[in-house]
Amino acid sequence: MNESTLEWNGPDLLDLAPVARADGDLLALDASGGLHCIDLRDGRTTHLGAVELPAQTVENPGAFGLDSRWRLHASADGEFAALVFDGGRHGLVVALAPFRVALRLDGGDYYEDTVPFSACFLPLQGETVLIHRSAWNRLDASDPRSGSLFTARGPTSYENGERPPHYLDYFHGLLRPSPSGRLLFDSGWVWQPAGVPCVFDAAAWLASNVWESDDGTSKRRLALRDDWNLPACWIDDDHIALGGIAQWDEEEAENVAAPAGVRIVDVRQGTLAPDRIVVMSAEPKELFSDGRSLFATLAGDTAIWSLGSGECVTVFSGFAATHHHPRCRMLLQALPRRIRIVALD
Repeated sequence: MNESTLEWNGPDLLDLAPVARADGDLLALDASGGLHCIDLRDGRTTHLGAVELPAQTVENPGAFGLDSRWRLHASADGEFAALVFDGGRHGLVVALAPFRVALRLDGGDYYEDTVPFSACFLPLQGETVLIHRSAWNRLDASDPRSGSLFTARGPTSYENGERPPHYLDYFHGLLRPSPSGRLLFDSGWVWQPAGVPCVFDAAAWLASNVWESDDGTSKRRLALRDDWNLPACWIDDDHIALGGIAQWDEEEAENVAAPAGVRIVDVRQGTLAPDRIVVMSAEPKELFSDGRSLFATLAGDTAIWSLGSGECVTVFSGFAATHHHPRCRMLLQALPRRIRIVALD
């Protein structure tokens, strides 16, 4: 294992996000609200600025399988960062040059403690778009520069006891854009409760149909299961890997017992396509892919699976990857006082 370590001397690290900036490859958020850019070649760190992180109260840590904490999302060019609290209501969008708070986010206060704060950045015709939850059942797209809304529509909630057209009875959760940014994966839940991971065409949503995220023709349900706060990663624009392989029993309204592993879904067909199953020794905590391999964090180790052969080819014992940097071909483990780095040869 080709490992190196970057020691951290500032306030504890909270999260990391890969970027491509002139001053480095990695954004870092610390416990004081500081944002930094790290050059992974020489370890040089540039302090970009700081914001106040509002105090957060977690009443039931670990409930619903959610790791309630501050999360950092970044645009690919590192021009914008979103700081959101998973399991909470609020977040901030920061423009990094010059440093300023560009947008304040409110994801609503209805069962927000059951899901990550839905947020990610997408490219649109050369510009960066912020995707974010603005209510439990509503996603929006905003311009992070001006704060203007690209997806104005309504109503999306009951008014005077009446259900509006396009009403979506769905709690939005983890968002994952496909490699091209055309598709958006959304891992949320519906009442029973049951997890219903979905995918829809984000390009069509932003270009032609403002209701695409609600009930558009491109929406595909990928599975039905007990849990929803499970890892997921895109392999390419047509396939996504989902943690958990249990099948749903319609009569019993629960999962059928199954071994640990990953389900690889063809998103073009959704639940109509037979899934590829990868059985593992433990349920994955994190999933990443470079299109050729699947990287799975299993307890305190990281296993690499060949997508061609379906075999586990390497295990990095004692290294639990928390992030993947595709451009730099690295796996990273973020710890409060250091960053462990494994180069992928």
